[in-house]
Amino acid sequence: MSLLNFIRSSTFWELMGWLAFALVGVMFIASDFRRTLARWQQITLLLALVGLVFLNRLLLLLFNLELNPDESQLLSQAITLFHHPIYWKSTDGATMGPLSSYFASVPAYLGFPLDYITLRWSAFFCIATGLVTGYFTLENFFGARTARLALFPAAAFLSFTQHFDFLHATNEQLSLALLGICFWMYSRMWRQQAYDSVPKLFLLSFVASMVPFAKLQGTPIALVIIGITFLGILEQYPGMRPGQFWWAFSSFIVGGLVFPIFVLLMTFKFNVFDDFMHYYFLANFSYSAGGSFWSYLSNFPAFVGRTTDFLFFVLPTFVLFISWAVFSRQGHKRVFLFTLASIMASMYSVVKPGNEFIHYLLYLVFPISLLNACLLDSQRAPVYGVAWVALVFVLTAVCVDSQFDDFERSFASQYRREPLRHRHPPGSLISNEIKKYAKAGEYLVVWGWAPRYNVETQMPQGVCDNHTIRCVLGDPKEQLIHRERYIRNLRTSRPPIFVDAVGPNSVWLQQREEHGYETFPELKDFINKHYQYAGEIQKTRIYVRTDRYLESVRPIAIRTPYVD
Repeated sequence: MSLLNFIRSSTFWELMGWLAFALVGVMFIASDFRRTLARWQQITLLLALVGLVFLNRLLLLLFNLELNPDESQLLSQAITLFHHPIYWKSTDGATMGPLSSYFASVPAYLGFPLDYITLRWSAFFCIATGLVTGYFTLENFFGARTARLALFPAAAFLSFTQHFDFLHATNEQLSLALLGICFWMYSRMWRQQAYDSVPKLFLLSFVASMVPFAKLQGTPIALVIIGITFLGILEQYPGMRPGQFWWAFSSFIVGGLVFPIFVLLMTFKFNVFDDFMHYYFLANFSYSAGGSFWSYLSNFPAFVGRTTDFLFFVLPTFVLFISWAVFSRQGHKRVFLFTLASIMASMYSVVKPGNEFIHYLLYLVFPISLLNACLLDSQRAPVYGVAWVALVFVLTAVCVDSQFDDFERSFASQYRREPLRHRHPPGSLISNEIKKYAKAGEYLVVWGWAPRYNVETQMPQGVCDNHTIRCVLGDPKEQLIHRERYIRNLRTSRPPIFVDAVGPNSVWLQQREEHGYETFPELKDFINKHYQYAGEIQKTRIYVRTDRYLESVRPIAIRTPYVD
């Protein structure tokens, strides 16, 4: 086997990932036996931690296929906003915050294509931001040694996880990066025991106020950080001059109001305030699977138990907690209470929706790392560092080995099984047929849940909803509201192509008799009046606007059902 072929093999990348993991572990152990480390050495160890995650994710960063429909939703929204940048007028991400969609569109303004590779690089930027801010947060609370050891399980988890929900670019990642910045800014004030800096208080509350617009689900964690900062201001009130206190307090309040007020002004300016209130604010606050919070909470242990990767990530913390309870109970009481509050807020964010989507658990990664730091800080002997690194390494290896066969059979493993071979995929048969009738930049409307066709064709959405879950499922009153907007958008955009993807290529919505576009009478009438049936590919129906259909050479032939 030539060197080039070996580099392109999965064996090479597996070997490099584990060697890097072992090397970082050895570096951490060696540093634990040193009394002092220069600042550049501490930063080098941090970069090694981030580099470990980067190396193990590099193949994923060069894999240009969808791992999860959430990626296609984000990209579809980003493509739409790049062409038509008014959120709630051109697109609506439902539970995805508008900032996440705008953030995903930024690479297009820099000349990069809006594809899965670009999206994952943006997501990795958020992951790296979370790791770096997490390290400096823990360093401010406990010191550099504790910070790197406490983050070691998180880096191992992010490097070797095999669940596609932890691998794909999620809509939580921007909010997690913003929360990481908030944790870090609070830790700086805590370290200095100074809550009177006008710029720092303004920036902290400003960034925290952005979190709900990146992902409303992250709001409880942001509120914990805001709350403990406010307590710090009140505690220092007796030692402040009256003017000093009011300047600090005012900057804290104003910083938290600036961005929400800006958003509200924009919604009035572009006449989408009602949409913002109903489709994002009210709809997300009532977002739930239909049960009670306490029933969701009681199911949480079983939920975590079904996610092998996350369970093994938590196990070292459990072992550490037992050791801490037996041998030591020292520590910073205020930070420990802050840690517990952060974990509780994160658990609420994960549990409240009632939908056991695995990627929600990402909200718990840093709070658990914070708990690791609280427990590790009182166990400073090098033997504890050695035991900790060895425990994380062994549990990670066991976790990967226990899932090896299942992972090898899954689609998600394709980026590892076939390294560097999917950077320029040819596109699906359906998307290639769509492009015969329309071109990038023109509207494409997909009924069902298959936004990847917008991504593959680079065609923006012709309606706000890039999946039609809320048009066919759930509360009948909400269905009517979403249907009314859907048909209104369709009449305005008049896309050249309408696709009914209900079937095997659609997520969840696969029964044509229950979920097909004909179940929406107004939509059926509109399509029958203005569009021509052009054919069916892989049980996905393509309709072309009549004028565009007549311009084409001939309609596509009806294909036989796709067999995988």
